[in-house]
Amino acid sequence: MITAIYSIIIFIACTVGALVGIGGGVIIKPLLDFIGVHTVEVVGFISTCAVFAMSISSSVKHIASKTEMDKKIVLFVSFGSIFGGIIGNEIFDAVFERFNTNIVKGVQAVIIAAFIIFVIFYVNSKNVKSLRIKNPVIIVLTGLMLGLMSAFLGIGGGPINTAFLVLLFSFSVKESAVYSVAIIFFSQLSQLVTIFINNRFEPYKQYFPIIICAMIVAVVGGLIGSKLNKKLSNSIITKVFSVVLSFVAIVNVYNAIRGFTA
Repeated sequence: MITAIYSIIIFIACTVGALVGIGGGVIIKPLLDFIGVHTVEVVGFISTCAVFAMSISSSVKHIASKTEMDKKIVLFVSFGSIFGGIIGNEIFDAVFERFNTNIVKGVQAVIIAAFIIFVIFYVNSKNVKSLRIKNPVIIVLTGLMLGLMSAFLGIGGGPINTAFLVLLFSFSVKESAVYSVAIIFFSQLSQLVTIFINNRFEPYKQYFPIIICAMIVAVVGGLIGSKLNKKLSNSIITKVFSVVLSFVAIVNVYNAIRGFTA
């Protein structure tokens, strides 16, 4: 039963995630935390695997469709996100070992909610100023920061990616979605490689049936979402982005309250 519920949530999350560039993890993690069946560590791993699978299928779809993108930005930001993902995963492990699950869940929920509120206001602001960053070092450092946050929060970093891509490179939300998915791929890959190198898969072996189902529906969702991204206008994508994140922000606020009062 729980596998079916998770699969439905992950399919919808990854479809929307690929459509607007939020990855899906920002939806998956709060909702799975809300259900409360598994620990924050297990939920984070399931989310990471699902978002990684989604990023592969979505990226392949964009490549096959010959979606235009600045390869230099993708390369530099993704390079930084690899190391950011490794650092973020190490920080999460250190925090998880020191504090109990409810406190970690509460802290993550507060940070996610704060970022989401900022992102919603930013992408919908009429007078927002955007930059056109060209310096490779700054681009790499941007990727490092985005990868770190996505790995620590277990959300894939989607909405944070989108906001900073709009801010730093003057992309539209629709354009940012394509770059965001590529960044998510590398940050999640580095996180999984770190877990593998440190031989930390053992605690998750019992959850492999759920993880496999999650990755399958995530791939399908990624393909559908990336196809919709090509067809829908920027204004529609921005509206979907804002509505979905508003809902997720409310769930995160609830999770934070429950985590700190448990």
